[in-house]
Amino acid sequence: MLKQLSLIYLMLCGVVGMWAQKGATITNTFALTNVTVVKSPGETLEGATIIVKDGLIKAVGKNVKIPFDAKQIKADSMFVYAGFISGASHIGIPKVEKKEGTGRRGRDPDVKDPGNPPNAKAGIQPERSVRDLVKADDKSIAEMRKLGFTAAQVMPRGRMLPGKGSLLFLAGDSGNEMVAQEDISLFAQLQGASGRIYPSTVIGVMSKLRDLYHQAEQAKAHSESYGKNAAAGMRRPTSDPVLEAFFPVIAGDQNLVMKAVNAKDISRALALQKELGYRLTLVDVKQGWDYADKLKNTPVMLSLDLPAAKKEEKKKEAKEDEDEEKKELTIAEKEMEALEARRAKAMEQYETQAAVLAIKGVEYGFSTLNVKAKDIRANIGRMIKAGLTEEQALAALTTIPAKMLGIDKVAGTVEKGKVANLLVSDSPYFEKDSNVRYVFVDGQLFEYDAKPKKKKKAAGDADAPVDKAAINKIAGEWSYNMNAMGQQMKGTLTFSHEDGSWSGTMSDPQGSDEAEDLSDVEVDDSTVTFTIDAGGMTVEFELDFDGKDYQGTASVGAMGSFEIDGKRTADPENE
Repeated sequence: MLKQLSLIYLMLCGVVGMWAQKGATITNTFALTNVTVVKSPGETLEGATIIVKDGLIKAVGKNVKIPFDAKQIKADSMFVYAGFISGASHIGIPKVEKKEGTGRRGRDPDVKDPGNPPNAKAGIQPERSVRDLVKADDKSIAEMRKLGFTAAQVMPRGRMLPGKGSLLFLAGDSGNEMVAQEDISLFAQLQGASGRIYPSTVIGVMSKLRDLYHQAEQAKAHSESYGKNAAAGMRRPTSDPVLEAFFPVIAGDQNLVMKAVNAKDISRALALQKELGYRLTLVDVKQGWDYADKLKNTPVMLSLDLPAAKKEEKKKEAKEDEDEEKKELTIAEKEMEALEARRAKAMEQYETQAAVLAIKGVEYGFSTLNVKAKDIRANIGRMIKAGLTEEQALAALTTIPAKMLGIDKVAGTVEKGKVANLLVSDSPYFEKDSNVRYVFVDGQLFEYDAKPKKKKKAAGDADAPVDKAAINKIAGEWSYNMNAMGQQMKGTLTFSHEDGSWSGTMSDPQGSDEAEDLSDVEVDDSTVTFTIDAGGMTVEFELDFDGKDYQGTASVGAMGSFEIDGKRTADPENE
């Protein structure tokens, strides 16, 4: 059994179940009408219609006949793009709690021979497959999908050799449903083992990788020779899953994907590849600006994780005053000034890396191995501000990773016959205030609300005092009673206000201690709006408060709206 389902997921299941009992059907045919289609970077078609059926794009054009059974989505003036592809990620792979050694000097007490530890302890698990590790209900899947990502090369978590990478479509109830292409690469990192065991250093990891690769070459040759000459009295080769995981890499059928964050990692990864001769892909690259010439012939996935941007300081009012107030800097002040200059230069290099490599002719996709989902759009915006063009950014999210992963015939552009992996935004995606409204993954539709625009304060209101009475009118605990097509659901809503912003939770109607966090909570006098993400489907709430009661609706996309009401059960003034 999965963990207890969230409130909204339960509501959706209940509604869908009742519809099924009444003989209703949910169509798998959709028509997006009057949209601007960005077919590929730089190629746009305005006022078009897109037909999606059975998981495929059936038509794209201006004079398209809409099937009678299609659900029409009037996406007037919206923009349609090919779904984004993460070139390397841990999407759907839960984090594992770190268990460091507790023995003498931090050594792992379970390892008897630190110089020759078990493979799992040493981080050597190349035989592992994503299919067995991915969790379809992991929140990272819904978070990335909401940003427009529909596919990803997903890697297991671990240390030196975590396992094999697989191509996943970001929708489905299990790993079996999500895996589009299994075991397409072998993932490696220059990350030593924990617990003071071998290999614990970068040099040790490189040495161990060489050793395993050469052992695998010998094992592969022996296995192939035995297959051809089994009757000649040869010794039967011993099966070794660790060495066998290298066989497709040695044969040239798979790339070895190496995480290479900094300049030293890039140099070491390129040196190993030159020595051993396998096909290499570098991922999560953050410091590639000095390696442009060497990276032109190597598939690269640049990291979307940038150092935190420093808040801009207020400029001095006038340069004349600045000159008048000039004084002799102390040694400490000069050192601090030099340090800040180095930091500014480093930040500029991180932000301009994508633009610089594009100018120098390096093709790349993007890696999301370590970036937080909430930072991705802002970081792409910083890259664009630093010189990356929107077409280059779109190519790195669509056409280039599709080509590098060998799926460009079925994904990466919006064309008839390709898989229906699409994102629809209410304005050009890279505009600051654009909202992703719809995402299709393998033809499955996910709907999202437009984030409410924050009201601007009137002139002179920046330091206005907080209206505690207005806050207390909403803040506190409320009951709720929701009628979803005759099914009554009851629970508790809470609202709180802190530092000028609202937040809240909604309890599980089944009586458990679990509660869903509310998103985009906005309060306008006596009206409260908020949303809850139900595994990719956004439920929008609008409640009108009248004293100690409220009434409102919960809207669930194509399923319509349901009534909800409640009463106050606790308020801040009486607690």
